[in-house]
Amino acid sequence: MRVVRLVPFCLPALILMAVGVVSTQAGGADWQKSYPVSGKASVALSTGDASTEVRSCGSCREVRIRVEWNDRGPGDYILNEFKSGDHVNFELKEKPHLGFHIGGVRRGPHVTVETPSVADLEARTADGALKVSGIQGGVELHTSDGAVDVWDVAGAVRLTASDGAIRIHNASGTLESRSSDGSVAIDGRFTALQVHTSDGSLDLTLAEGSKLTAASHIESSDGQMKVRLPRTLAADLDVHTSDGRINCSLPVTTEGYNSSSNSGHSLRGRLNAGGAPLAIHTSDGNVTITVL
Repeated sequence: MRVVRLVPFCLPALILMAVGVVSTQAGGADWQKSYPVSGKASVALSTGDASTEVRSCGSCREVRIRVEWNDRGPGDYILNEFKSGDHVNFELKEKPHLGFHIGGVRRGPHVTVETPSVADLEARTADGALKVSGIQGGVELHTSDGAVDVWDVAGAVRLTASDGAIRIHNASGTLESRSSDGSVAIDGRFTALQVHTSDGSLDLTLAEGSKLTAASHIESSDGQMKVRLPRTLAADLDVHTSDGRINCSLPVTTEGYNSSSNSGHSLRGRLNAGGAPLAIHTSDGNVTITVL
């Protein structure tokens, strides 16, 4: 009798396919829920790698949250939510996976939140774009990697971003913004500013009607700075660049100027008889200050 031996050439490939395909579930029905509120709404969001948009629903008396799964499925995520009084807490995070997915890049979920126009908001994303519009109240935003767009907001805005472009348009109130890597464009009517970027250009406009009531600081470690100020702004101006030029077209009552090659360039003076301190500093780059 002749014995035939079968060599299992295909076994490794079959094992690889079994381990490598993490989830074949794609899409799925959108998740959505509404939370009635009786007073000022307060919303805390943590959405991981999902793109997120928060917008006002005007005079509505509820918070509405919707998750569109796109190419991913609800089985890939853990969703936690609860409501306490007028506070809504929502968390969406990806489950840890073993292996890999075959079939190219899949679009992650998109989270849409609608709130009354008067609300406090805290939003965190790990790797996803974040958009916020039409909110009046305290707004605190944290993102690790993703573009941030904020417009038509009023109140106290605090933003921390690690990597991604920042655009803040038509804001009013106070602003604290700290970013590590990415261009920054800001315009609004502010009473106080604390803006810092480590690596990227900074374009800042203080709109007509801005009145600084507290010491403000605008700083860039590496990048060009363009600052536009209203002609009526009253402030004690302190401008410095370690490696670059200072170009200022506003009328300044100069109290000090230094253009020594060893210490960079500095300009100190008063705008319209002076007021709250306004410091504009950059370590490497030109500073251009123009009038609106």
